[in-house]
Amino acid sequence: MVARDLLRELEGRGVRLGVQEGQLIARAPAGTVTPELAAQIKAHKEDLLKELQAGAAGRLAPLPESLTRLVRAAAGNHLNRSGFLPSGIVPNLGLYVLTCAALYACHCDPERQLAHLWEARTAWAS
Repeated sequence: MVARDLLRELEGRGVRLGVQEGQLIARAPAGTVTPELAAQIKAHKEDLLKELQAGAAGRLAPLPESLTRLVRAAAGNHLNRSGFLPSGIVPNLGLYVLTCAALYACHCDPERQLAHLWEARTAWAS
């Protein structure tokens, strides 16, 4: 089992692994970590540390405040109108904004999603 798969399995069971001062730390409800699971964690400790440290380095920055306001307006259904963007017309600006924000949060081409959000903000402001 590779480290990423093991991390997913642990998260699914409510086990949270982290790195503190270079050490692997775990938080879990009592009885969650079985002896077999503990053995897997121990066997893959170095790989888990690398995966967690790489994940921390690859985290996305929070959205700028002006884009956060845009997403909140979309979530509040205040952008339920057409939007005229440089890339074309979108029939529902709010849905477009929420989709871009969700894709950004999922690390799906984040630079492109940010560019789309800035375009939508310009359309919202006009």
